[in-house]
Amino acid sequence: MSLILMLTIVFLTAVVLTGLWLLLARTRAWLDHPNLRSSHEIPTPLSGGVGMAVAFLALYLWQWHPAINTHEFQMIMAALALALLGLLDDFFRLGIRLRLLLQLLVVASLWPFLAGLPPLKLPFAFALQGTMLAAFLSLAILWMVNLYNFMDGIDALAATEAIFVSSAIAMLAILAGFSVVDSKVLCLAAAAAGFLFFNLPPARIFMGDVGSYFLGFTLSLMALQEISQGRLGYWSLAILPGTFVADASTTLLGRFLSGAVWYHPHRSHAYQLLAERWQNHGMVVLLYMLINALWLLPLAWWSERQPDYGLWITILAWLPLIMGVVLIRRTNVVSS
Repeated sequence: MSLILMLTIVFLTAVVLTGLWLLLARTRAWLDHPNLRSSHEIPTPLSGGVGMAVAFLALYLWQWHPAINTHEFQMIMAALALALLGLLDDFFRLGIRLRLLLQLLVVASLWPFLAGLPPLKLPFAFALQGTMLAAFLSLAILWMVNLYNFMDGIDALAATEAIFVSSAIAMLAILAGFSVVDSKVLCLAAAAAGFLFFNLPPARIFMGDVGSYFLGFTLSLMALQEISQGRLGYWSLAILPGTFVADASTTLLGRFLSGAVWYHPHRSHAYQLLAERWQNHGMVVLLYMLINALWLLPLAWWSERQPDYGLWITILAWLPLIMGVVLIRRTNVVSS
Protein backbone atom coordinates (compact mmCIF):
# COMPACT_ATOMS: atom_id res chain seq x y z
CA MET A 1 0.00 0.00 0.00
CA SER A 2 1.35 3.44 -0.90
CA LEU A 3 2.13 5.93 1.84
CA ILE A 4 -0.40 8.47 0.53
CA LEU A 5 -3.18 5.88 0.51
CA MET A 6 -2.23 4.69 3.99
CA LEU A 7 -2.29 8.23 5.43
CA THR A 8 -5.59 8.95 3.71
CA ILE A 9 -7.18 5.81 5.16
CA VAL A 10 -6.07 6.49 8.72
CA PHE A 11 -7.07 10.17 8.49
CA LEU A 12 -10.54 9.42 7.14
CA THR A 13 -11.02 6.58 9.62
CA ALA A 14 -10.16 8.91 12.49
CA VAL A 15 -12.57 11.54 11.10
CA VAL A 16 -15.42 9.04 10.77
CA LEU A 17 -14.85 7.40 14.17
CA THR A 18 -14.50 10.75 15.94
CA GLY A 19 -17.66 11.97 14.23
CA LEU A 20 -19.58 8.88 15.32
CA TRP A 21 -18.28 9.25 18.88
CA LEU A 22 -19.35 12.91 18.82
CA LEU A 23 -22.91 11.91 17.92
CA LEU A 24 -22.93 9.18 20.56
CA ALA A 25 -21.55 11.52 23.22
CA ARG A 26 -24.20 14.12 22.47
CA THR A 27 -26.95 11.49 22.58
CA ARG A 28 -25.73 10.02 25.87
CA ALA A 29 -24.77 13.42 27.36
CA TRP A 30 -21.12 12.44 27.81
CA LEU A 31 -20.10 16.04 28.31
CA ASP A 32 -17.30 17.97 29.97
CA HIS A 33 -19.12 20.66 31.92
CA PRO A 34 -17.22 23.94 32.44
CA ASN A 35 -16.09 24.92 35.92
CA LEU A 36 -13.76 27.49 37.45
CA ARG A 37 -10.71 25.60 36.17
CA SER A 38 -12.00 25.09 32.63
CA SER A 39 -10.92 26.98 29.52
CA HIS A 40 -14.27 26.41 27.79
CA GLU A 41 -17.67 27.97 28.47
CA ILE A 42 -20.21 25.43 27.20
CA PRO A 43 -20.64 21.69 27.88
CA THR A 44 -18.57 19.82 25.29
CA PRO A 45 -18.48 16.11 24.37
CA LEU A 46 -15.42 14.34 25.75
CA SER A 47 -13.27 11.27 25.06
CA GLY A 48 -13.01 12.00 21.33
CA GLY A 49 -9.53 10.51 21.41
CA VAL A 50 -11.20 7.11 21.07
CA GLY A 51 -11.52 7.58 17.30
CA MET A 52 -7.89 8.62 16.93
CA ALA A 53 -6.56 5.70 18.98
CA VAL A 54 -8.72 3.07 17.28
CA ALA A 55 -7.88 4.39 13.79
CA PHE A 56 -4.13 4.23 14.43
CA LEU A 57 -4.03 0.89 16.24
CA ALA A 58 -6.35 -0.78 13.72
CA LEU A 59 -4.24 0.34 10.79
CA TYR A 60 -1.05 -0.69 12.61
CA LEU A 61 -2.33 -4.22 13.13
CA TRP A 62 -3.82 -4.48 9.64
CA GLN A 63 -0.87 -3.10 7.68
CA TRP A 64 2.10 -4.46 9.62
CA HIS A 65 0.80 -7.59 11.37
CA PRO A 66 3.06 -10.04 9.44
CA ALA A 67 6.20 -8.22 10.62
CA ILE A 68 5.14 -7.38 14.19
CA ASN A 69 7.63 -8.86 16.67
CA THR A 70 7.12 -9.55 20.36
CA HIS A 71 8.26 -6.10 21.47
CA GLU A 72 5.98 -4.33 18.98
CA PHE A 73 3.01 -6.45 20.00
CA GLN A 74 3.67 -5.55 23.64
CA MET A 75 3.79 -1.87 22.65
CA ILE A 76 0.46 -2.09 20.83
CA MET A 77 -1.18 -3.83 23.79
CA ALA A 78 0.34 -1.28 26.17
CA ALA A 79 -0.97 1.63 24.06
CA LEU A 80 -4.41 0.01 24.01
CA ALA A 81 -4.29 -0.54 27.78
CA LEU A 82 -3.42 3.09 28.44
CA ALA A 83 -6.18 4.28 26.10
CA LEU A 84 -8.68 2.13 28.01
CA LEU A 85 -7.31 3.43 31.31
CA GLY A 86 -7.81 6.98 30.04
CA LEU A 87 -11.38 6.16 29.01
CA LEU A 88 -12.13 4.82 32.48
CA ASP A 89 -10.57 7.93 33.99
CA ASP A 90 -12.76 10.14 31.81
CA PHE A 91 -15.94 8.54 33.08
CA PHE A 92 -15.11 7.42 36.62
CA ARG A 93 -12.32 9.81 37.71
CA LEU A 94 -9.86 7.29 39.09
CA GLY A 95 -7.75 8.43 42.01
CA ILE A 96 -4.21 9.69 41.44
CA ARG A 97 -2.60 6.71 43.19
CA LEU A 98 -4.54 4.14 41.18
CA ARG A 99 -3.86 6.01 37.92
CA LEU A 100 -0.13 6.20 38.50
CA LEU A 101 0.06 2.58 39.64
CA LEU A 102 -1.73 1.28 36.55
CA GLN A 103 0.31 3.53 34.26
CA LEU A 104 3.51 2.30 35.87
CA LEU A 105 2.48 -1.34 35.43
CA VAL A 106 1.80 -0.75 31.73
CA VAL A 107 5.14 0.98 31.21
CA ALA A 108 6.96 -1.71 33.21
CA SER A 109 5.70 -4.33 30.75
CA LEU A 110 8.12 -2.82 28.21
CA TRP A 111 11.18 -3.19 30.48
CA PRO A 112 12.98 -5.77 28.27
CA PHE A 113 12.64 -3.51 25.22
CA LEU A 114 13.79 -0.44 27.14
CA ALA A 115 16.77 -2.23 28.67
CA GLY A 116 17.91 -3.35 25.22
CA LEU A 117 18.03 0.13 23.68
CA PRO A 118 21.37 1.76 22.79
CA PRO A 119 23.15 3.48 25.70
CA LEU A 120 22.26 7.09 26.48
CA LYS A 121 25.66 8.79 26.41
CA LEU A 122 26.23 11.59 28.90
CA PRO A 123 29.19 13.92 29.52
CA PHE A 124 32.37 12.69 31.20
CA ALA A 125 32.19 9.27 29.50
CA PHE A 126 29.14 8.25 31.53
CA ALA A 127 26.25 6.37 29.94
CA LEU A 128 22.92 4.95 30.99
CA GLN A 129 22.34 1.42 29.74
CA GLY A 130 20.59 -1.80 30.65
CA THR A 131 18.62 -1.60 33.90
CA MET A 132 19.52 2.01 34.63
CA LEU A 133 18.44 3.06 31.15
CA ALA A 134 15.17 1.13 31.43
CA ALA A 135 14.40 2.77 34.78
CA PHE A 136 15.14 6.25 33.44
CA LEU A 137 13.09 5.75 30.27
CA SER A 138 10.19 4.27 32.23
CA LEU A 139 9.99 7.45 34.29
CA ALA A 140 10.33 9.56 31.13
CA ILE A 141 7.46 7.72 29.43
CA LEU A 142 5.34 7.99 32.57
CA TRP A 143 5.98 11.72 32.62
CA MET A 144 5.13 12.08 28.92
CA VAL A 145 1.78 10.35 29.47
CA ASN A 146 0.85 12.72 32.27
CA LEU A 147 2.48 15.72 30.61
CA TYR A 148 0.18 15.32 27.62
CA ASN A 149 -2.75 15.08 29.99
CA PHE A 150 -1.71 18.32 31.71
CA MET A 151 -1.22 20.12 28.39
CA ASP A 152 -4.59 19.11 26.92
CA GLY A 153 -6.46 22.11 28.30
CA ILE A 154 -7.31 24.29 25.30
CA ASP A 155 -8.63 23.60 21.82
CA ALA A 156 -6.28 21.99 19.27
CA LEU A 157 -3.03 22.25 21.28
CA ALA A 158 -2.41 18.57 22.08
CA ALA A 159 -3.41 17.36 18.61
CA THR A 160 -1.26 19.90 16.76
CA GLU A 161 1.70 19.10 19.01
CA ALA A 162 1.34 15.40 18.17
CA ILE A 163 1.21 16.22 14.46
CA PHE A 164 4.34 18.37 14.76
CA VAL A 165 6.40 15.87 16.76
CA SER A 166 5.41 12.93 14.55
CA SER A 167 6.12 14.80 11.32
CA ALA A 168 9.38 16.20 12.68
CA ILE A 169 10.60 12.71 13.59
CA ALA A 170 10.05 11.59 10.00
CA MET A 171 11.68 14.76 8.65
CA LEU A 172 14.79 14.42 10.81
CA ALA A 173 15.23 10.80 9.73
CA ILE A 174 15.11 11.89 6.08
CA LEU A 175 17.63 14.67 6.75
CA ALA A 176 19.84 12.10 8.46
CA GLY A 177 20.04 10.24 5.16
CA PHE A 178 17.36 7.56 5.48
CA SER A 179 15.53 7.29 2.18
CA VAL A 180 12.62 5.25 3.52
CA VAL A 181 10.03 7.33 5.39
CA ASP A 182 8.77 5.90 8.67
CA SER A 183 5.13 5.45 7.69
CA LYS A 184 4.08 4.43 11.21
CA VAL A 185 4.97 7.74 12.79
CA LEU A 186 3.30 9.63 9.93
CA CYS A 187 0.16 7.51 10.42
CA LEU A 188 0.08 8.71 14.02
CA ALA A 189 0.17 12.29 12.71
CA ALA A 190 -2.66 11.47 10.29
CA ALA A 191 -4.78 9.99 13.09
CA ALA A 192 -4.22 13.12 15.20
CA ALA A 193 -5.16 15.26 12.19
CA GLY A 194 -8.42 13.33 11.82
CA PHE A 195 -9.30 14.18 15.42
CA LEU A 196 -8.13 17.78 14.96
CA PHE A 197 -10.84 18.20 12.32
CA PHE A 198 -13.35 18.32 15.22
CA ASN A 199 -11.05 19.97 17.78
CA LEU A 200 -10.16 23.22 16.02
CA PRO A 201 -11.35 26.30 17.94
CA PRO A 202 -14.10 26.38 18.95
CA ALA A 203 -13.78 22.65 19.65
CA ARG A 204 -16.78 20.42 19.03
CA ILE A 205 -15.23 17.60 21.08
CA PHE A 206 -12.32 17.09 23.50
CA MET A 207 -9.88 14.17 23.28
CA GLY A 208 -10.13 13.45 27.02
CA ASP A 209 -7.73 11.32 29.04
CA VAL A 210 -8.17 8.48 26.55
CA GLY A 211 -6.61 10.66 23.86
CA SER A 212 -3.92 12.37 25.92
CA TYR A 213 -2.72 9.12 27.54
CA PHE A 214 -2.63 7.45 24.14
CA LEU A 215 -0.73 10.27 22.45
CA GLY A 216 1.84 10.77 25.20
CA PHE A 217 2.57 7.05 25.35
CA THR A 218 2.52 6.30 21.62
CA LEU A 219 4.69 9.29 20.70
CA SER A 220 7.24 8.09 23.26
CA LEU A 221 7.23 4.60 21.78
CA MET A 222 7.53 5.87 18.21
CA ALA A 223 10.54 7.93 19.28
CA LEU A 224 12.16 4.96 21.04
CA GLN A 225 11.64 2.80 17.98
CA GLU A 226 13.56 5.37 15.95
CA ILE A 227 16.39 5.07 18.46
CA SER A 228 16.31 1.26 18.43
CA GLN A 229 16.60 1.30 14.63
CA GLY A 230 19.50 3.74 14.71
CA ARG A 231 17.59 6.39 12.77
CA LEU A 232 17.70 9.14 15.40
CA GLY A 233 19.35 9.88 18.75
CA TYR A 234 17.96 10.52 22.21
CA TRP A 235 18.63 14.25 22.32
CA SER A 236 16.74 15.31 19.21
CA LEU A 237 13.74 13.36 20.43
CA ALA A 238 13.97 15.11 23.80
CA ILE A 239 14.16 18.53 22.13
CA LEU A 240 11.12 18.21 19.85
CA PRO A 241 8.43 18.22 22.63
CA GLY A 242 10.25 21.06 24.41
CA THR A 243 7.26 23.41 24.60
CA PHE A 244 5.21 20.80 26.41
CA VAL A 245 8.10 19.66 28.61
CA ALA A 246 8.97 23.21 29.68
CA ASP A 247 5.39 24.33 30.33
CA ALA A 248 4.23 21.23 32.22
CA SER A 249 7.45 20.64 34.18
CA THR A 250 7.98 24.27 35.22
CA THR A 251 4.33 24.68 36.22
CA LEU A 252 4.34 21.45 38.22
CA LEU A 253 7.53 22.46 40.05
CA GLY A 254 6.13 25.92 40.74
CA ARG A 255 2.94 24.52 42.20
CA PHE A 256 4.87 22.02 44.31
CA LEU A 257 7.18 24.72 45.71
CA SER A 258 4.20 26.97 46.47
CA GLY A 259 2.55 24.23 48.52
CA ALA A 260 -0.33 23.66 46.10
CA VAL A 261 -1.68 20.15 45.56
CA TRP A 262 0.15 19.52 42.29
CA TYR A 263 -2.22 16.90 40.89
CA HIS A 264 -5.43 18.90 41.38
CA PRO A 265 -6.95 20.52 38.26
CA HIS A 266 -5.87 24.13 37.74
CA ARG A 267 -5.43 26.86 35.13
CA SER A 268 -1.88 27.99 35.85
CA HIS A 269 -0.01 26.50 32.89
CA ALA A 270 1.52 29.15 30.65
CA TYR A 271 -0.68 28.13 27.73
CA GLN A 272 -3.81 28.46 29.87
CA LEU A 273 -2.78 31.88 31.19
CA LEU A 274 -2.08 33.09 27.64
CA ALA A 275 -5.40 31.73 26.38
CA GLU A 276 -7.21 33.57 29.16
CA ARG A 277 -5.23 36.76 28.59
CA TRP A 278 -5.68 36.77 24.81
CA GLN A 279 -9.16 35.20 24.82
CA ASN A 280 -8.04 33.19 21.82
CA HIS A 281 -7.03 29.52 21.82
CA GLY A 282 -5.89 29.63 18.20
CA MET A 283 -3.29 32.34 18.88
CA VAL A 284 -1.76 30.26 21.67
CA VAL A 285 -1.60 27.18 19.44
CA LEU A 286 0.00 29.26 16.68
CA LEU A 287 2.62 30.58 19.12
CA TYR A 288 3.53 27.09 20.29
CA MET A 289 3.77 25.79 16.73
CA LEU A 290 6.00 28.70 15.68
CA ILE A 291 8.34 27.94 18.58
CA ASN A 292 8.33 24.29 17.53
CA ALA A 293 9.12 25.03 13.89
CA LEU A 294 11.53 27.95 14.24
CA TRP A 295 13.37 27.04 17.45
CA LEU A 296 13.05 23.41 18.46
CA LEU A 297 13.17 21.72 15.05
CA PRO A 298 16.45 23.39 13.97
CA LEU A 299 18.05 22.59 17.33
CA ALA A 300 16.88 18.98 17.11
CA TRP A 301 18.51 18.77 13.67
CA TRP A 302 21.70 20.34 15.10
CA SER A 303 21.82 17.75 17.88
CA GLU A 304 21.70 15.02 15.24
CA ARG A 305 24.64 16.60 13.45
CA GLN A 306 26.58 17.09 16.71
CA PRO A 307 25.56 14.16 18.96
CA ASP A 308 28.49 14.69 21.36
CA TYR A 309 26.96 18.06 22.30
CA GLY A 310 23.40 16.74 22.45
CA LEU A 311 22.88 17.39 26.17
CA TRP A 312 24.07 21.00 25.89
CA ILE A 313 21.93 21.63 22.82
CA THR A 314 18.92 20.23 24.69
CA ILE A 315 19.60 22.60 27.60
CA LEU A 316 19.92 25.47 25.11
CA ALA A 317 16.57 24.46 23.58
CA TRP A 318 14.72 24.14 26.85
CA LEU A 319 16.16 27.01 28.90
CA PRO A 320 14.51 29.98 27.12
CA LEU A 321 11.20 28.11 27.15
CA ILE A 322 11.46 27.50 30.89
CA MET A 323 12.29 31.18 31.44
CA GLY A 324 9.30 32.14 29.30
CA VAL A 325 6.94 29.97 31.36
CA VAL A 326 8.30 31.46 34.61
CA LEU A 327 7.84 34.98 33.25
CA ILE A 328 4.27 34.34 32.07
CA ARG A 329 3.28 32.77 35.39
CA ARG A 330 4.97 35.54 37.42
CA THR A 331 3.42 38.29 35.29
CA ASN A 332 0.01 36.74 35.79
CA VAL A 333 0.47 36.65 39.58
CA VAL A 334 1.52 40.32 39.62
CA SER A 335 -1.34 41.44 37.35
CA SER A 336 -3.93 39.53 39.38
